[in-house]
Amino acid sequence: MKRAFPLYKGQIFSFDFLIACSIFILVLAILISHIGYNTMQLNELKEKRELTQSGYKLSEIFFMEGYPKNWNVSNVEIIGLQTNNRIDWNKLKELENLGYQKSLILLGLKYDYNLTIGNYTFGKNPENASSAFIINRVGILNSSVVSIQAVIFKI
Repeated sequence: MKRAFPLYKGQIFSFDFLIACSIFILVLAILISHIGYNTMQLNELKEKRELTQSGYKLSEIFFMEGYPKNWNVSNVEIIGLQTNNRIDWNKLKELENLGYQKSLILLGLKYDYNLTIGNYTFGKNPENASSAFIINRVGILNSSVVSIQAVIFKI
């Protein structure tokens, strides 16, 4: 007995397979692009968190004495700029004499930084930074209230 419409299994299977593959590839492409976007956002959040933590770590040097208590370039182990609850001008000068690279190592920072205390500035210029974190504080230097700005940034 002959059928009125002969079945061509190979043609039907090929067409169904082509549609299924197209849908699968489309869904896969959407998933891959979404994963890439999420990874980029997670990396940005991680960098912001690291900048924030480093910024707070940097700003703490204004409120601790350091080690040893009266440190200088030859014996400093921990940088701190405070003496008797005030920013010590002599320690600021010792920080400058210490140099930027050595201070970066002693502070344990992997990002560049800039400190501004009143009219005194130390560190790299952050004007070409791709991302930055700024902390503003108030302290006492030479019996005067001064604004303190700690900027940590990535170029």
